Amino acid sequence: MNQHAAFMVGVMGFSLTLGCAGEPGTGDTETLEESAEAFSTTPGEPNHEEITITALSFLRPEVIKALTIGNVSTDIKYYTSNAAHFDDCNFRGGAAFVAEKQAQAVKALGPGIAQLDGDALAMLAFSHSLHAVQDFYAHTNWVELGGDALVDQSLTAFPALRPYSAVPSTGFIVVQGPKPRETAVTRDDDAPYPEYAIVTVRQRRTTSYGLVSGTVDYEPGDFCPPPVAMTHDELSKDKTSLTDRIEQHLAAKSLAIRQTRHEWCRLNQLTHDAWGDAGTARLAAWVADPSSAPDCTAE
Repeated sequence: MNQHAAFMVGVMGFSLTLGCAGEPGTGDTETLEESAEAFSTTPGEPNHEEITITALSFLRPEVIKALTIGNVSTDIKYYTSNAAHFDDCNFRGGAAFVAEKQAQAVKALGPGIAQLDGDALAMLAFSHSLHAVQDFYAHTNWVELGGDALVDQSLTAFPALRPYSAVPSTGFIVVQGPKPRETAVTRDDDAPYPEYAIVTVRQRRTTSYGLVSGTVDYEPGDFCPPPVAMTHDELSKDKTSLTDRIEQHLAAKSLAIRQTRHEWCRLNQLTHDAWGDAGTARLAAWVADPSSAPDCTAE
């Protein structure tokens, strides 16, 4: 039995002991299926699991369990990767991580790979991509800027988020790395939350909101310009215990659920593009209740 088949067999007995972005926690596979009003995977707050279960409730129970376990395992396998969590203003890296993991999932669903091995690898890769897009909303100032649209709702590969380009769905400017000439990035770090999370980008005569994410000391690479940098703790919406940002936490959670559900549609389209009806049928076997699955043609 190879490692991918072993992943599927071991899913039922795997227990999770690590929290979101490396925060230690405790739990077991029963906890994965329990609802909790929280975003981070910490003791009593299994939110990555809840988001995944809520968004993908139409899938077979064993598939949901594999995806939730793979999702949270991202914090173990990619503990020091800011790209896997959209930390440190690494938007280019985060977008590439999502696209790469989904491409791996599609490849694994091809006709040349045995079904058990391929499905296992596809679920693991897809679940890593889900963790990243869920973290996007909790770790950035998307919500504080008033973003209520998804970062992307296309059915092509997850798009690049290029430094100092505008995100089409909102017009927010991606702030990553040194600012270009004739560009200013500012925020009022003396203001209370959520005002201190409002970043503005002035490019010549145009002023727009700036998209940033929190910095994490143990993750190598910091792409946040010093004038607007905030730590993970200052910006995150991971926990219900952060009582000053409950509204933002709930908004981030809602967006994460919507984005996760949309990523199922993206995976279906990419798989069909690669493998035709055979690929679509492969994913259809993951579904328990087609009537509650999203209408991906309407996305």
